[in-house]
Amino acid sequence: MNKLTPNFSFTEMCLDRASSKRKSDEWLLEQLANEECQIIPTWRGQFLFNKTTLFVFNSGYKSNVLSEILGRHDKERSCIFLGMDNTSPIFVIDISYMEEDNLSRICNKTIELIDLRASLAFVTSKQASILGYAHWLTHWHRSHHFCGFCGSSTKPKNAGHSLICINNECGKEVFPRTDPVVIMLVEYKPKNGPAQCLLAEHHRIPDKVVSTLAGFVDPAETIEQAVIREVKEEAGVNVSTVKYITSQPWPFPSSLMLGFYATTDESLINIDDEEIRDAKWFTADEIRTFDEWGDEGNNYKLPRKESISRFLINAWVENN
Repeated sequence: MNKLTPNFSFTEMCLDRASSKRKSDEWLLEQLANEECQIIPTWRGQFLFNKTTLFVFNSGYKSNVLSEILGRHDKERSCIFLGMDNTSPIFVIDISYMEEDNLSRICNKTIELIDLRASLAFVTSKQASILGYAHWLTHWHRSHHFCGFCGSSTKPKNAGHSLICINNECGKEVFPRTDPVVIMLVEYKPKNGPAQCLLAEHHRIPDKVVSTLAGFVDPAETIEQAVIREVKEEAGVNVSTVKYITSQPWPFPSSLMLGFYATTDESLINIDDEEIRDAKWFTADEIRTFDEWGDEGNNYKLPRKESISRFLINAWVENN
């Protein structure tokens, strides 16, 4: 199987994260004062749109509303530096403390709140990667207001890319976590007939939508071992080879999807019905007849186009 160029969401990060420079408070203040600075507001996990255009605070807002927002006592937690887009500093600011009714007034526009997944229909690939990054960090901030070691409050450090306990006797510093997830397309080649791949209906997605198998990497486990274990646990199939293909940041809320192809000599499926509803072998020609996610009817449907699962299926079909 050939490795194709990834064409799914959240993989086109263009920002220079300026990891060394962002440690300087003075440098950060200079970036906030930069006329090219852009600050993306987010509200309770959603982004602000004017019709289908992403709303961003820019220098035109610095003298009024934005200065009020940045002047709040929690500005250090709510305003996080993402990186430099050429000469434009990009920040995300969490304005979840505001009442929803005030958002249009603050932005001086009619505002619609759209969650990250739905926003993918309106933004460019570059914007999608930035919004995924912003969503990832702000979610982490909202869920880590307190130290996991001593229970004291935390405060941001390193432009919002780490949090430190305010208790001087503790002082633990924590960083945004990334949860590795293996996602794999398993192939079986019968002695007679075309190759087949294993696709499953998962409980967490609509009926008749099929996708690849996936699962979190356990502690003290290699990613290859995770592939073997997850396929065996979910489908009762032993795989013989495991080949890494590509990866995808997945900000729902903080995973890194690691894509694989695996092969097996076993055709018998024995599913764990607590994990999946059903699983079957499909040929490439059968998959070509499937409908899209969201289509009506009882035909099988493919996973969302922005997912690495869809990428793995498309690449396999193209090679078969």
